[in-house]
Amino acid sequence: MLKKWLLSALLMSFSLLAHAQTLQAHTFEDQWKKPQVLNAQTQWVIFSSHKAGGEWVKNALSTLETTDLAQKNWLYVADISAMPSLISKFVAIPKMQDYKFAIALEKEGEATKDWPKQDDKVSVYKLNALEVVDTTFLDSEEAVIDFLKSIQ
Repeated sequence: MLKKWLLSALLMSFSLLAHAQTLQAHTFEDQWKKPQVLNAQTQWVIFSSHKAGGEWVKNALSTLETTDLAQKNWLYVADISAMPSLISKFVAIPKMQDYKFAIALEKEGEATKDWPKQDDKVSVYKLNALEVVDTTFLDSEEAVIDFLKSIQ
């Protein structure tokens, strides 16, 4: 009987761990070298970890004329850790400086390594005091636009 109870308790704890994830507060640097903060006030995180996803988010934010993400308690994080540093420093980041919105740049890949993601998709996390309460994976620019429209 005790074995069954212990097994049940163990399985339940793994189940709870699989569903509840808390992101760690972190300060990223944006393309203008200004701080972009993930904290308890952040309600939505938009996360791109591949080139096409970054384009989808850029085009969606531009289409929706969203310039001040912090005002909405949003944070856009782009993982550029796989990009060669010379390319990011001399090409990508200067190009990003023309955008009208801030991009929290993940240059090392450490802060976001455990974040939920799927290959070739943009991840959007709904947060409550840094706890991920919902995760959505978007597979096209149109999906990103539609989703961002729905949470404005």
